Amino acid sequence: MALPATQRGVPAGARPTTTGERLSALAKTAQFYWWAGHMVVLIFGTLYYVKRPFGWREANWYYGKAYVGALASYTIVIYKTYGPPQMNLAFAQRLLVDENVEYLMLAMYWAWCRPIWVTLLPFVVFSLFHVITYTRSSLIPLFFPEVPAEIQRGRAGGQPVASVAGRVSRFMGEWSSKYYSPALREVGVWEVAVIGVWVVLGAVTLQTPLTAPLAYFQFLRMRYALSAPTRAAFRRVRVFLDRLLTPPAAHPGVPGVVADGYIKVRDVLVRMGSMITDPAAAQQHHQQQR
Repeated sequence: MALPATQRGVPAGARPTTTGERLSALAKTAQFYWWAGHMVVLIFGTLYYVKRPFGWREANWYYGKAYVGALASYTIVIYKTYGPPQMNLAFAQRLLVDENVEYLMLAMYWAWCRPIWVTLLPFVVFSLFHVITYTRSSLIPLFFPEVPAEIQRGRAGGQPVASVAGRVSRFMGEWSSKYYSPALREVGVWEVAVIGVWVVLGAVTLQTPLTAPLAYFQFLRMRYALSAPTRAAFRRVRVFLDRLLTPPAAHPGVPGVVADGYIKVRDVLVRMGSMITDPAAAQQHHQQQR
């Protein structure tokens, strides 16, 4: 979900020499506004979660602004990847299998409907890592051009990284490398187990729009078909629930009707997942239903 960037976010050619010139050149690139959009998501998303316990009406203003940033960032990366829209089937098919398009459509829906607090967290997490990556690769070298060479010398076993900017850049890189994959795994589980359950319960209790489960499960269906991490998240949730609700591992206090209901729902979802990833199985199932 990152925007392909040229070296330091500056177009190839003659490099500006002063900090002001480099900043001016950087501000003319799409990558800069992509980063700015993610900054909006990160700042306003964080403020939303901080302020929500003290008043949801005021916090909802931050919620809306965070999704504006998400829409801007995903629109930019999609435009940079595919260029202007083309009115043909091949172009549409390319868009449909792009995860950035999937998240753009989801962000559009969440921005349109009544705020649902659990939906914003994945976007905030994505934006955190995008902001760190761009800040480290483009902004720090812009203001401190010596930092990349200083870090490279440190990696080669030479002199240690002494400057504050160099240490900050190195810390950001190490922290991002350490937590990026685990964070994405947990976000996948959050998308499956928390948001999925929340929108269903919300629709049943009329706390969320009735269209929310339909829109979100269409998103999950696409993610399941195209994303191995999403399929892994479904497996993690299934293993957890199997241990919690099904014998012999289930707690003796779990009612039999709960275990039976869970098994039936689980088996239906497993069959649906098989049909999503195996078109031949889906066709055979439809033929058997006739």
